[in-house]
Amino acid sequence: MALLPPDLVLWQVGSNSLLRDHPTPGEVIRQGVERLKASGFEVILINPQYAPKILAKPDVDRAVINATARDAEVGLFNRFMVMRNWVEGGKMSFNKFLSPDGLHLNDWSYACIARLLATAILQDTKLPPAVAAPATIIR
Repeated sequence: MALLPPDLVLWQVGSNSLLRDHPTPGEVIRQGVERLKASGFEVILINPQYAPKILAKPDVDRAVINATARDAEVGLFNRFMVMRNWVEGGKMSFNKFLSPDGLHLNDWSYACIARLLATAILQDTKLPPAVAAPATIIR
């Protein structure tokens, strides 16, 4: 069985660099996005999670990721803002949606993020959701 290349790449970017005290390199992200696009893939960048281990770092620079998505004309799923709203909206504490490591999402939050992302992708497709296939290219 031959594997087909993806139509869409979801690239979660920034968290590991931040946790390892490396700056989020906008140029590296831009080059990666350009390589993906040159290969014919649609791209959605996903920014870091709103989590204590991320927030403990003084230089959470989502602006680099946001600007790269804008400048490269690719999608951005603002996971950080979604999760921040859960906390600052007074609806949840971190232990309700994060695993015990204080970084990774738990089953509930992964499912919630997946639903929000899928809805956003379907809203951006040219086909109505009832007709759109999972591999539909967004724009």
